[in-house]
Amino acid sequence: MEKVKKIVSWLLLIIYLMVSLTFIAAKRKEVKCEKIAVSVKDKKQNLFIGEKDVLSILKKKNEKIIGEPVESINVDRLEGYIRLHPSVKEANVYRDLNGQIKVSIEQRNPIVRVFNSRGESFYIDEEGMVMPLSYKYTAHVLVASGAINLSYSHIVAKQRAAAKQLASGGKVVQNSNHQLDDLFQLASYIYHDEFWNAQIEQVYVRGNEIQLIPRVGSHLIRLGTMENYTKKFRNLKALYEQGLPVTGWNNYKTINLKYTNQVICTKR
Repeated sequence: MEKVKKIVSWLLLIIYLMVSLTFIAAKRKEVKCEKIAVSVKDKKQNLFIGEKDVLSILKKKNEKIIGEPVESINVDRLEGYIRLHPSVKEANVYRDLNGQIKVSIEQRNPIVRVFNSRGESFYIDEEGMVMPLSYKYTAHVLVASGAINLSYSHIVAKQRAAAKQLASGGKVVQNSNHQLDDLFQLASYIYHDEFWNAQIEQVYVRGNEIQLIPRVGSHLIRLGTMENYTKKFRNLKALYEQGLPVTGWNNYKTINLKYTNQVICTKR
């Protein structure tokens, strides 16, 4: 008899839960959207996109959201629109039980600003993706200029094609640009190294040679090519820490690192 009571109790509980869930589901269909709540994770670091920009994107797409049943809103489609913004690294859109559409955004993080030989200027982010300048915010990052033959529109077209191919389950064919790869690799190395991030202000490309302009001192650093660049930086760091404090920061015109195992300094 006790066993039967337990079975009946469990059955009643299951029925109650099923009825409750059915009732909640019916109520959720009646809940209408009252607000679009946007949160940007890294807005203290970058200010490329905000709530007004997101609302503007959705308005341009003629999406009916406010006043519509929350359950009828296609959050996947909204995510797709927002992710197309060049400053957005990741976007997540979801519903809540209070009648809100929640938008969570992670911005791209630029590590170098490029001025190419075409008169264009754009950023490269920490993942090697190019992104345009913003009318509302300027990132204080490393600057690269000189003989940089990179077309912004061409790179963007290739990156979008690769993203679409990847999204469709296809294999992305690697067709890299050596100059873009070198700039990204160099900028990434400087950005993630606390010492060099504080020391190097600008990268200048002259022919096949990469030159560095420091924040302190009036010398020019001739890095040469990217071959063995980490070893060249180690040699330069030894000079910065042990040599220049003794000889003086303004006594040299150039510091040549072109040859991996040598540091050649030219006096003024």
